[in-house]
Amino acid sequence: MIISTSQQPVYKQANENKKVILDVLDKTKDSDWLLTPEGSLSGYCTDQTHELKSDEYAPALKEVEDYLIKNKRNMLLATGHVESNGLPYNQIRLYKQGQFNGAYAKRLLTNNRNAAGEYFYYIAGQEPHLYYIDEGNTMLASSLICNDIWAFPKMSPQGNPYFYNEFKKYDVKIVFCSVNCNIDYLDPLVYEWHENHLRLFSREYEMYTVVSGATTDMRGSPVNHIQCPTGIIGPDGEWIKKCKDSESDIATVEIKL
Repeated sequence: MIISTSQQPVYKQANENKKVILDVLDKTKDSDWLLTPEGSLSGYCTDQTHELKSDEYAPALKEVEDYLIKNKRNMLLATGHVESNGLPYNQIRLYKQGQFNGAYAKRLLTNNRNAAGEYFYYIAGQEPHLYYIDEGNTMLASSLICNDIWAFPKMSPQGNPYFYNEFKKYDVKIVFCSVNCNIDYLDPLVYEWHENHLRLFSREYEMYTVVSGATTDMRGSPVNHIQCPTGIIGPDGEWIKKCKDSESDIATVEIKL
């Protein structure tokens, strides 16, 4: 099982993001699975929200989906998305052999007493998304999006629900985490907070963790640093493969089932 995860820019415009995603798909054509960062197609909180719905998004999504169908690709595409009921969600959309196979919606939206945070943009998800990533149905996986993992202080007054503990009950083997948390300066303590949560959860619950993050800040502007590493962590909590800390990169690992 060859798994790739991409560290890439996430712009405000869906058309620009589409070009990045299609390029990464071409570069990972030998991989069984590809994961992208939070909001990688829609942009982070800039499209497919309560109030913001551009005309670019639907055609851009269709072009990506057409590529997946044509090439029978497996992908975990993180994006904002307005569902048929008219409600917007921050999702990781699952595609198997090019076919849409359900989505995970971020449950622990950022929020604090002074600002609505993501609650201004999205509806919170209510349940996990469990799926197998192999044909023999032996490798059960699930998804998390950014704050779902670490419940960042001040942004999570409800506390950390520890979704890895939930996954352990289902015997999940691998967790796919899409992240978008860069700001316009590097905070080493925040970087360590993010990395330590990812590594410790992997070790304590004996699961693989695949992480995909952005090379832009949350407004879509380029930065020369990141606040969370991208790569694949083993069940021992050690990095199997880690992307460079300051530029677009792809981490690819073969996992034996």
